[in-house]
Amino acid sequence: MAPGPCGGEVMRLDGTVPVLFRDRVAASGDARALGEYDPATGGVARGLSWREWREGALDVAAALVAAGGTPGATVAILAGNTILWPLAELGALEAGMVTVGIYPTASASQLRELLLDAEAAVLVVDTPAQLDKARQAAEGLASPLLVVADVAPALLRDPAAPAVRETGWAAFVADGREARGAGADGDVARRMAALRPDDIAMLIYTSGSTGVAKGARLSHRTVLASAQSVRDTLGLTSGDSALSFLPFCHSAERIFGLHTRIACGMPATLVGDPAHIWDAGVAVAPSLFGGVPRHFEKVYERLLAARGEVTAAVAARWDAALALGRERARLRQRGEAVPASLEGRWRAERAVIAPVLERHFGPALRLATSGGAALPAEVAEYLDACGVTVLGAYGQTEHLCVAFNRPERYRHDAVGLPMPGTTLRIAPDGEVQVRRSALTFSGYHRRDAETAAAFTDDGAWLHTGDLGTLDAEGFLRITGRSKEMIVLSNGKKVAPLPLEARLCEGALIEHAVVHGEGRPYLVALIAPRWPLVTQWQRARGIAGDAASLVRHPALREAIGREVARVNADVSRPEQVRTFAILPHPLTVEAGELTATFKVRRAAVASRHAALIDALYEESP
Repeated sequence: MAPGPCGGEVMRLDGTVPVLFRDRVAASGDARALGEYDPATGGVARGLSWREWREGALDVAAALVAAGGTPGATVAILAGNTILWPLAELGALEAGMVTVGIYPTASASQLRELLLDAEAAVLVVDTPAQLDKARQAAEGLASPLLVVADVAPALLRDPAAPAVRETGWAAFVADGREARGAGADGDVARRMAALRPDDIAMLIYTSGSTGVAKGARLSHRTVLASAQSVRDTLGLTSGDSALSFLPFCHSAERIFGLHTRIACGMPATLVGDPAHIWDAGVAVAPSLFGGVPRHFEKVYERLLAARGEVTAAVAARWDAALALGRERARLRQRGEAVPASLEGRWRAERAVIAPVLERHFGPALRLATSGGAALPAEVAEYLDACGVTVLGAYGQTEHLCVAFNRPERYRHDAVGLPMPGTTLRIAPDGEVQVRRSALTFSGYHRRDAETAAAFTDDGAWLHTGDLGTLDAEGFLRITGRSKEMIVLSNGKKVAPLPLEARLCEGALIEHAVVHGEGRPYLVALIAPRWPLVTQWQRARGIAGDAASLVRHPALREAIGREVARVNADVSRPEQVRTFAILPHPLTVEAGELTATFKVRRAAVASRHAALIDALYEESP
């Protein structure tokens, strides 16, 4: 290890995750690694040092070995942001197993699909509600499944089902600790020694344009190379600290968060309920805040509200700070020095804004990053002028570290410069392509054809499915999506086609067009099957033309039942919150359909932009 910034250490990341974890413990030992924010006390209620974290992970590893978990078998984790997650993750990896995270919001049917596709041998859950969901998902499973649940023993079933066993988390960990005392440490050590960098460490599920979940295989080499790339891009050290509130199953929190923090020796405070993010920021004062656009949009909205409530004198200082801050930001983006006089005047006027920012991020913020979707330039520029420079990034599950803005080189209209270890090119059709490297995934689980299709014919470049440009300075700008995926402002990716297909199963719906790119939730435009709707109208004796009928409560109720039917089978981010019924069909003549009657999504969105905006002004 070599000296790093702020007196930290820079570790070589060229082995496996368990080796990195072992080395981190040797370097950081009894320093704080993890804590859980407790909203009841406003502080950290539970914490683990690096050494305690590894001891707990080794207990989990020994328990998995004792339970019959074999090297390469899959351990699924269905849990929120509590210490259970990193204990289960590192314990499984120490046992030579493969981890797969599942969104806590997944429905029982989605959970079942993932358990079957991942061939999970173990499922870890953290609440009685998740245990109930697991029971629904596991009903009728033919392959053995061990469910480890962090619930009261009285809630467990024995046996749960013919192929399903249930055990409590506390008892499971205790059994592992006892097994270690009886010599299981040797078994775990041998598994760790047998791991190789190209062995698969985890599956991260992503949806393609068809919406079918695909498990991206990430090797130990890819996890470590990605963590190193993030660390080096942002200059992170053990002197930094962070909040952890995005789901661990998401690639950003899993790699950019959990495993990058291990590489840096950076402590984190876990926030189980997103409603308490800002309180936690005040309480623990992180130096790094990594979120999605919606988090920064909320701060922006609250800044605007605060500006409207101050006196005229304070408002004048506020506006002066913004003007000075915008000039300061322009100089920084051009790589020019900020004159001391400008910096001093900006800081003096910014004093009226700082309390609002500190009520969200705390007083020690050094870096803010945003990913998962584009942050509106208006929001980014305003926050930058206030002193919070949000660094945008771009990546995919298949290659997480594509581009990132740098603290000293950034643009709000770009997703950044290529990250260390990444080479980009723009294909003749405008697609952004990424050279295959240690940062690239190892393929989709049990999907050889789709793995091959993810790369160019020579296998050297990864298709991103996104359109973009590279400017003379090397900044990447994403200009569109060749894959029809919707990215909500919270970073959740949603495939619209399956939702639209399900909606169109309703007898009264001819076309459904789901929208939500960069928005907090999904909405839909519904084009009815007018012949059937006219028949439905006559049968009920409802008078009126199409324009009045689409606003009639009875028709909205009928369409609403179809929306509710679809929503019942998907996770909350995939649910359509509200909808509008169009008074006319989509047509080829209007440019809304292709010659083969496929919906032209962009054309529909453009024609009905005002209607879509109005849907977001309603309370869903």
